[in-house]
Amino acid sequence: MSNVQTGGRACCGTAAADGTNPGAVAEPAVRVRFAADAEQLGITGDDLTDLVAVFDSGDCPATQTRMARLVRARLAGVQERSVALTEQAAAVQVAHGGDRPGMPAPVADLADEIVTTLAGAARLQAAAARLAEPLAPGACDEGCACVTAASAQTTPHIPATRMVMSAAALSGGIRPDLVCTFDGGLDAMRGRTGEWQAVIGRAIGREPAEGGVTLVYDHDPAVTVELARLAAVEFACCSFFAFTLTVAPEGMRFTVSAPNEARDVVTAVFGTATPAPVGGTR
Repeated sequence: MSNVQTGGRACCGTAAADGTNPGAVAEPAVRVRFAADAEQLGITGDDLTDLVAVFDSGDCPATQTRMARLVRARLAGVQERSVALTEQAAAVQVAHGGDRPGMPAPVADLADEIVTTLAGAARLQAAAARLAEPLAPGACDEGCACVTAASAQTTPHIPATRMVMSAAALSGGIRPDLVCTFDGGLDAMRGRTGEWQAVIGRAIGREPAEGGVTLVYDHDPAVTVELARLAAVEFACCSFFAFTLTVAPEGMRFTVSAPNEARDVVTAVFGTATPAPVGGTR
């Protein structure tokens, strides 16, 4: 994960040597920005009212601690949502079956929603990292973590499956080989999804593969280059994937696989080679 990048100070409050009063109440403009930024992080309703009350007490460490707890709770919910959407996309792919090479329209819509959800997770992860910085006494000001958390930036670090999330909860961390990290922001994530959709749609067939699926293509130098490029980029952010591109006289075969606990991710993006069940979505 990349380092958090923000402006301002590294911690809340200022030392007396800075000429400030550690117990002073924050400036009105700082209060307005704090409340607006908290709302951007999804803190609303009673949670926001209570948080602003702590802010108004002039106790930045207490504000930072309370805000960090709220942000972590929302981050857990967004990560859970991203996993649920991936599972839903995988289920649609299974219902669609492997007899059609392209990506079903419902999966494309879900992919767009997944990207938006991951962008929200990225903001919350950056805010959580900012709010985890050391506490310092005094009132909040324009440079403290409480006021700048919403503008922090980092690379999103998303659990790939519910199993991974459970393992993370038990171990206190996330297995680095079973997470997705994305760089470049929302547009880059959405653009990558579109690129995969385009090249998957050019497959002429599908075959089952150990741990995933094999897409079959006619000979096409442009497709070969695009598959290699996308595989390299995808592996850089989701290193639990394994990609194999074979070029033979009868055509090209592109195999995508992953560990069992991340199989839904493969299915959601690349589909399945199993025919749709009777009565399944067509």
